[in-house]
Amino acid sequence: MIVKKEIQEVEITAKKKLVERKIDRLVFNVANSTSAAGGDAMDALRVTPGVKVMNEKISVIGKNGISILIDGKIVQLSGDDLANFLKTIPSDHIKSIEVITTPPAKYDAQGNGGLINIVLKKTKKNSWNTTVRSSYKQATYPAGNLGADFSFQKNKVSLFSSINTGDGIKKNIDNSRFYYPAERWENKNPRKIQNKFLSASLGLDYNLTNKLSAGFQYLGSFSEMRIKENNTASYLYDAQDYLKSYITSKAKSYEKPNLNQFNFHTVYQLDSLRKKISFDIAYFSLKDKNIRDYNGNSWNHHDVSQSYFAAINNNTQNITNYSGKIDVEFPLEWAKLTFGGKVYQSNTNNNLIFYDNSSGVPVIDINQTNEFDFTENTQALYFSTNRKFGDRWEANVGLRAENTQIKSYSKNLDQKNNNTYFQLFPTAYLAYKLNDKHSFNLTYSRRINRPNYDQVNPFRIYHNPYSYVEGNPFLKPSYTSNFEFIYIFDNLESKIYYSYEKNGFEQLGILDSNTKITRYFVLNFLKTYDIGLTENISFNPLNFWTITNTFDVNYTKSTSEIPVTLGSLNGWNTYLSTDNEFSLNPQKNLSFNIGYWISFPGVSGVYKVGTNQSLYAGLRFLMLEKKLQLSIIANDILKTQKAIYTTYSNGIKSTYRNYYDTQYCTVSLLYKFGNQKLNVAKHDFGNQEEKNRTGK
Repeated sequence: MIVKKEIQEVEITAKKKLVERKIDRLVFNVANSTSAAGGDAMDALRVTPGVKVMNEKISVIGKNGISILIDGKIVQLSGDDLANFLKTIPSDHIKSIEVITTPPAKYDAQGNGGLINIVLKKTKKNSWNTTVRSSYKQATYPAGNLGADFSFQKNKVSLFSSINTGDGIKKNIDNSRFYYPAERWENKNPRKIQNKFLSASLGLDYNLTNKLSAGFQYLGSFSEMRIKENNTASYLYDAQDYLKSYITSKAKSYEKPNLNQFNFHTVYQLDSLRKKISFDIAYFSLKDKNIRDYNGNSWNHHDVSQSYFAAINNNTQNITNYSGKIDVEFPLEWAKLTFGGKVYQSNTNNNLIFYDNSSGVPVIDINQTNEFDFTENTQALYFSTNRKFGDRWEANVGLRAENTQIKSYSKNLDQKNNNTYFQLFPTAYLAYKLNDKHSFNLTYSRRINRPNYDQVNPFRIYHNPYSYVEGNPFLKPSYTSNFEFIYIFDNLESKIYYSYEKNGFEQLGILDSNTKITRYFVLNFLKTYDIGLTENISFNPLNFWTITNTFDVNYTKSTSEIPVTLGSLNGWNTYLSTDNEFSLNPQKNLSFNIGYWISFPGVSGVYKVGTNQSLYAGLRFLMLEKKLQLSIIANDILKTQKAIYTTYSNGIKSTYRNYYDTQYCTVSLLYKFGNQKLNVAKHDFGNQEEKNRTGK
């Protein structure tokens, strides 16, 4: 008697660590974080080790200037546009966040502080899955989001899609003070921002043959923002704190940014030794219409009179980017070679129409109306080689060359500016693994930080008669050299780093003590040196408790090349954070998270920065065989995330204190369903019955 036994398939799933260290990056597994559940990409970045998000500006601890990537593809946005886009990506759609402080040569050199790569979840093999989610967020005002994902993979086809929509209101407060020799200006600017958005993504990959695959990816984000500034006020006090004059104003803005990003890619496997060639073609488009209608009154106690002002700014911005790149991976017996190239073109058009509305009838002011065109072309080639020397040593050396041509034209000023530059960006790292617990890494990279498109627009945009923003068409990139030495002992990572930035640029508030007008202008004027130590550790004191702690201390010195600011500013910066994840029951379907970070007083560029800190907590329930997830998140519980920035302009002290509604509570629900094991179509060889009869 012959007894046949069928071995049932057993799936063994090992939960990834919350934080992992790879040779060139730190990986934060968002899917395992309670504190990131139910939010958006900005919320996930706030709790990513080594990353700081302050006033919706993203940076790596101890570094300035970063670039954001989605699945390895750079996002051509910065400032508010970038923050608003990231808010349309649900954190539950993110697999991991990679912090890359020394990017390999294949990546763009843009971003002085390195790269942050947001990796989205992918389709599992031979399965289909659907996720639906909703969330409610209560800050000063409420907000709500709805979304769904669908993914499918079978045989040669992989498909994924996502759609998300939301509506909510946020309150931002910008306060500033200017200390003139015998007077003091106080400005208060609360803003109520309503944001409705719809975002979508779609991707398809198809294996044409065993060697050739092709696919495309689409990302879209469509927002409608209405901003109200009903209680903006500026007060002028004399030395005895007596009110001399004031300005009150109201403003309402309407902004409608529409973003579309397409990518087509192919991969061809040259042989079975993992030699391959990849092609990518990408298109990016941002169309943003911005209308700002403001009016106000000014009062002076000398003549007890009032003057009225009113204006409308109507600005349309169109940005289009085209790029194509080729990457080749060519492993040999003695080393792995990687080389390729990229071409990139960006076109930006800003059309600002300024209306004087003091009479109640809008009249175009041609002196404050302008059209600005900006074109940037870049061609890049790179080469890198990676080699292992036995089981302990590994080295990588790379070089990237970028050639850039810039053209800009201001129609109103009839001003043309052209600039061309060629730069080399070397990268290198050397790794030594003593044993499974001890390893050492030494890295070097040279990076570039290019100005964004708004910063080079030469025209003035007035907020009120005493404040305006002006771009600088002569602005040039800054360059940074980064050195890092990393020692890893088990779960402890110690990093010593040094960086030097030259030709650094920042926006300055240049004060005129006679007219009391503040001109916000961007200049190349900084040289900055940083040296610091970072400690990261992740461990389990108990089997249900995971701790991730970060400590950073650095000394920074900034030297100014213009007389408007202080000649130099230096000092220490210290940052501490702790994140604690608790599994509250044996079934591991109930978890609690609590964390805290603090940034002690320090310096940044030409600013002295006060204490900034935040306490956050989260609770996550998994039900119905872990298909249903309920999350409750509380952020900035003590409402302490509002640092004071102090600087000097023409000898005049100014302070800024902003609060961007970071205290909030979010409740979210997520439900997953699908088929994890689709039957895979198999080809019948035609003699299967005969084969079965053999009993083999």
